Amino acid sequence: MLKRSLILLLTLGVLFVLACSKDNTTEPTPEVNEFKLLTDIGDNYFSTYTTPGGQGVNVKMSAIYPILADDDPSNDPFIIDYRSKTDFDAGHLKGAVNISLGSLPDKIEDGTIPTDKTILNVCYTGQTASYATSLLNMLGYEAQNLLFGVCGIDTTLAGGKKWMGQIAEDEFAGQLSSDENKAEKEYEFPTIKTGADKGEDVLLKRMKEMLPNGWGKIAAADVFSNPDNYFIVNYWPQAEYKDPGHIPTAICYPPKDAFKADQMLKNLPTDKTIVVYCYTGQTSAQVTAYLQMLGYDAKSLLFGFNGFAYNKLSAHKYVPPADDYSSVIVK
Repeated sequence: MLKRSLILLLTLGVLFVLACSKDNTTEPTPEVNEFKLLTDIGDNYFSTYTTPGGQGVNVKMSAIYPILADDDPSNDPFIIDYRSKTDFDAGHLKGAVNISLGSLPDKIEDGTIPTDKTILNVCYTGQTASYATSLLNMLGYEAQNLLFGVCGIDTTLAGGKKWMGQIAEDEFAGQLSSDENKAEKEYEFPTIKTGADKGEDVLLKRMKEMLPNGWGKIAAADVFSNPDNYFIVNYWPQAEYKDPGHIPTAICYPPKDAFKADQMLKNLPTDKTIVVYCYTGQTSAQVTAYLQMLGYDAKSLLFGFNGFAYNKLSAHKYVPPADDYSSVIVK
């Protein structure tokens, strides 16, 4: 009888321990969908194209000049010039600091980039600066791009003639198409694994991974030589996609809504290089920055439509600066 009682007690004890063990088992932590964390940020930014405070993301030199020339540094933006040190030293906007695009994440982390001032990004043509502008805005900074870079300030500055050299010929104007191409296939989204669990932290880690390699850009000649090699995005309204026309095989992605995660983002291939183009290469550089952070193989077509069919455009064209801004240039 005693033996049976001991066996019963031991059995009950084992069952109690097993029950407690089961009750104390912690559920595994759900895996973070980092792609969604980024698209939550991107869906908002690319549907408005404004800074977090509501400013436009592109600013002309004519608009920034009175602020720089009023002898009141308290209202000046924090100016980042992404050109080479040699070209920067030869002439730049007063108050500007010279950093490389690849060092931008480090400058964010060490506090070089202020959070209490508008950031004005400047480069040679406005394209590298646009790339940086989108990333900074998605991180919560008030960031703007100086339209056309130093080419919009003074063409005698180092690199100031880069735009003029791109619009001399309409070498591919005769190859434009008005046929409508559609993106019908859907793809799985890329997977991002940085280990971060907040969108801004994911973005900053992706920047540290990607920016040291430079940003994605491609020349018009490379695209036109074999457009079938690329998935080409025409980032224009539908009406302009048909007139003045588009690169053969290009698909119209209307600005603001097209790149949302529940819209045409799902039509982007993960097994092909994506080329995005706009009017001037500045908006497409912003989009390319975002797509690269999301894990796509994306490139911005340099100088946009201006660079290969300038005279087909009735607006959104580069024009050399006519005003004298020398009083705010340090040489």
